[in-house]
Amino acid sequence: MPQTPPPPESPPPQRPLAYDGVAAPSSAEGILPQTTERLPATVRALGWTSFLTDLSSEAIYPLLPGFVIRELGGTAMNVGMIDGVANGIAAIVRLPAGAISDTLGRRPLVLVGYGLSAIIRPLMGLATSPLAVLFIRAADRFGKGIRSAPRDALVTDLVAPSIRGRAFGHIRAMDHLGAAIGPLLAMAYLFFFPGQERSLFLLALLPGLVTLAVVARFVKDPPRNRAPAAKPILASRLTLPQGMLLSSVAVWALAASSEQFLLLRAGDLGTPAWLIPAVWFGVGLCKSAAAKGAGPIVDRLSPKRALAAGWGLFAIAYGGLSVAGHLAVMLPLLALVAAAYGLIEPAERALVANLAPAGRQGSSFGWYTLVQGLMGVPAGLLTGWLWQRGGSGAPVAFATTAGLSALAAALLVLLVHPPRPAGHDRA
Repeated sequence: MPQTPPPPESPPPQRPLAYDGVAAPSSAEGILPQTTERLPATVRALGWTSFLTDLSSEAIYPLLPGFVIRELGGTAMNVGMIDGVANGIAAIVRLPAGAISDTLGRRPLVLVGYGLSAIIRPLMGLATSPLAVLFIRAADRFGKGIRSAPRDALVTDLVAPSIRGRAFGHIRAMDHLGAAIGPLLAMAYLFFFPGQERSLFLLALLPGLVTLAVVARFVKDPPRNRAPAAKPILASRLTLPQGMLLSSVAVWALAASSEQFLLLRAGDLGTPAWLIPAVWFGVGLCKSAAAKGAGPIVDRLSPKRALAAGWGLFAIAYGGLSVAGHLAVMLPLLALVAAAYGLIEPAERALVANLAPAGRQGSSFGWYTLVQGLMGVPAGLLTGWLWQRGGSGAPVAFATTAGLSALAAALLVLLVHPPRPAGHDRA
């Protein structure tokens, strides 16, 4: 059993400011020195909340398509609508939630977001129609939208720039670990209690309650300067580096469509249906290990360089997948995709944090998650359309993903030039 997180610690000491309230790095070459500074208790607690939430969510999510169609008499169109509407709602609510957290504080929205999902998600076990599943899933994702940007902004508030990669890497590692273990627990439960999906859904309440207890006990807002409350949410301007970063993220998000296509391709190349969850577990485990190890790399290289490397690695992996014609070739490339995700996710968040103006971290993460979420819809449509092009569909889809990822990396390198003091590269 995981150990209870330690009691909260005080935020790290303030460092000399470079600009916009962000601490300057200590190396003129842009390569930050390694640090053994301990992550604050709130950051470690947020890692456990991510673990528990994804464990609960991913025990349910893979079972929903079959549940909707077989148990509730729904169709594939119902399944697509449920996922599309839910993810769209989560994307839209992230921007106002992040902006509100700049004035109200991070912890209240983090608590509400996790609380809403914890209470709503188990109600899936009582659903009697696809429409009910749609409402429950949408409310669950609404909770995710409320908490995502404030949680990342809270991490930014708590840690110095020199360990932001480690902090975000830790949370993403715990997130992916929960996402890997959740389906395995669901498989084990249904092996001993076949056909009892509804009772499994109801049991999702237990990790949700533990999540709430962890947030209530260990997640704290540090003392900070509040942002002015006079500006409307959409009136706050993005800086030029923020706009260029979001443009690059939009191209990347168009490339990074649903990972269900990877599992579909694995099935096409001969993976038995009963082994597909094991492949999903392996991908999640690789993501978790990569995110944990990538955090210090992000801090060492700088987030911008690490992100460009991650997107480049992603392009190489998908380029290989576009020509892979055998499962023995595909599986190592899947591990490479997972490793790329592990580097990309903490690097993206650390770079967003570094570019955020003082007092606007929540709205900055809101814009970032909004762009990512909204681009997921055309990304899925593009990959799906390319996939349906006969025998060449999968290779063309993967090659397009590789090309867009390489383009995103090039745009990042060429267009994102953060303001910095002379002699410093802090991105």
